[in-house]
Amino acid sequence: MRRLSSLLLLLVAGCPEIIGQQCPPQSAAVGQYSLALQGEHPPDECKVRLDGGIVIPLAVDDGGTQSATLCVASAPDGGLKLYLAIATKGARPSDLLPDGGFLFVGNSPPTPGTPCSCPVAIDETFGGFLTGAWDGGLSLQPDGGLPPITGLSGTLVDQLTSTPTPQPPCVCNVPCSLTYGITGTRL
Repeated sequence: MRRLSSLLLLLVAGCPEIIGQQCPPQSAAVGQYSLALQGEHPPDECKVRLDGGIVIPLAVDDGGTQSATLCVASAPDGGLKLYLAIATKGARPSDLLPDGGFLFVGNSPPTPGTPCSCPVAIDETFGGFLTGAWDGGLSLQPDGGLPPITGLSGTLVDQLTSTPTPQPPCVCNVPCSLTYGITGTRL
């Protein structure tokens, strides 16, 4: 019986009705995706000073994976609004551009308990493109819906800042950026 319960739970986990519950009201799930994060190291990247004076980048080369749901809704201007829904972060909106491009933006106030030791504010952008079987621009289906979205790719940049004299003092080189290349594949 326990094995049957586990199997049913796995089957329900993939149902669009369950996946769509992460989507904002008046939007519909396009699909669920696995986002693979790959650390990038631009000149202004965030670094942390460890005990002994060792300095290492905050962005790890293999940033792991995270599940996300893409949702779509009608925008007030007649276009489409795209949402990226991540269970622990909520849903972030973006206009869906004609070429399949997007730009999700978010921010958080200064938060204590970061690897920098000091309270850090984060301004986040995730810009990129949806991928699919189309060639060139993204064409809507005859019914106004989206073509199959097989994945997405883009760059996530977290801009970290702190107050001029934070307490406790920062062990990071703020202001700085934390950058990840992201490749998303449909689950």
